[in-house]
Amino acid sequence: MDKYAFILGMITAFCECVAGGCKRMALSPPLTSADYGAVSAEAEKIIEKHGLVHYHEMNLDRPAPFDWIVIAAKRETIEQYKALRQAGCSPAVSLKPFSELLSYNEKESVHTGYDAFREYFPI
Repeated sequence: MDKYAFILGMITAFCECVAGGCKRMALSPPLTSADYGAVSAEAEKIIEKHGLVHYHEMNLDRPAPFDWIVIAAKRETIEQYKALRQAGCSPAVSLKPFSELLSYNEKESVHTGYDAFREYFPI
């Protein structure tokens, strides 16, 4: 399987969820700097084609820093995300502060991809 096609496929699926109103915001999979460099231009085209806004972030909250792309339907959602980050919250540590922005329903939600990621790559 082509790694970059897989990443762009995930971003496309997240865009469909956000554009369709199922989610307010989504996060790309964690990306190495090399992966980000390889997919960022195409990812931005995909996001914009869906009528969405994006924000790039270098996440320094892990021993091996990674990049990711925040995908949202509205600029105000990105601003709310950035305010949580400035308050010291990190999706790399816990998604709980971001639950509302990610449209998670705690009563009905199951194990997320980021939960699994943190289990495989603990801080």
